[in-house]
Amino acid sequence: MIMMLPFFTAMLAIFFGMRGQRAVAITAWVVTFVIYLGWLKYHITDQLNISL
Repeated sequence: MIMMLPFFTAMLAIFFGMRGQRAVAITAWVVTFVIYLGWLKYHITDQLNISL
């Protein structure tokens, strides 16, 4: 479920953008970007398990 969150917030941003609600659309894009940054930080600092 948590992996669908960025797609859902991006969908909301597109929906509000198409309806002409610019402030809400920009807010949804910012929320999406913050979610991406959170996941990026988590996966960059996580130990990479490679069996060689």
